[in-house]
Amino acid sequence: MKWFRPILFLLFFCALFPMAYSQELKAFVRINSDQIEGTNKDIYDELSNSLTEFINSRKWTDATFTEEERIECNFVITIDNVAGESYTGQLQVQASRPVFNSGYTTTLFNFLDQNFNFNYTQFQRFEFDENLYESNLLSTMAFYANIILGLHFDSFGRYGGSKYFEKAELIAALAQSSDDAGWKAFDSDRNRYALVSNYIDERLKRLRDVNYEYHRFGLDEMVNSVEKGRTVIYGLLPYLQEMNRSFPYSIGLQLFVEAKLNELLDMFKPATSKEKKEVYDILSSILPTQSTKFQELLN
Repeated sequence: MKWFRPILFLLFFCALFPMAYSQELKAFVRINSDQIEGTNKDIYDELSNSLTEFINSRKWTDATFTEEERIECNFVITIDNVAGESYTGQLQVQASRPVFNSGYTTTLFNFLDQNFNFNYTQFQRFEFDENLYESNLLSTMAFYANIILGLHFDSFGRYGGSKYFEKAELIAALAQSSDDAGWKAFDSDRNRYALVSNYIDERLKRLRDVNYEYHRFGLDEMVNSVEKGRTVIYGLLPYLQEMNRSFPYSIGLQLFVEAKLNELLDMFKPATSKEKKEVYDILSSILPTQSTKFQELLN
């Protein structure tokens, strides 16, 4: 049974290194079709499974991820209207990041894309070329996959996500010639074009610095010293206020604060009254519509 030895060695090797070349994203795609009546619901299950496989099986980077390092993310497509093979609705995208040496995960990205339309045929094969714009469905998914990767790598290394923001920018540029909603330059300050423009804008580069320092020197340090980590994050908040004054309603800035909102409120509950007041003033200036929520800091 000489043939048995190499197979045994292979199994042993796989047991030692089970996911040495695992894909980067651990995504789940859900289709909400509650508003659509009288249609074949099986098609939504198939679409959900096909998109989940598309995102999870594709190699998006040249980096090596273990199974535990894969980036957890969720895509929820809510369909409002169906006309033949054309679908319109909304897309909620959320991604999280583990905090070093802890069981805690922090929200990295949470965005509602309110203008999402696509065509889909049952049993359709998904083939994607990042240098071409052929499918709004796949281009949109790839766009957000790269945004998530950009933010993830930025949170571990200063400007580490540049390559992925550039890929997202290319996808948005290729989509400019289409009539699909969500891509047009200057159509909206909260569409896909505006989103990636924020992340590549040199004038907003400090936001990427804050993203890096918040995670690496703030959250990741809290396992050793909560006070030290909180002090670092407290020192970053004035930069957010400064950016808000220079670039009011910046989508990148607002999304960062929205993602960290509950975390910041919990983090500064034990702070001094002076610190709480400063945190309240900064957060409410960036997200004035949620100032009532920040009020709990002052109570």
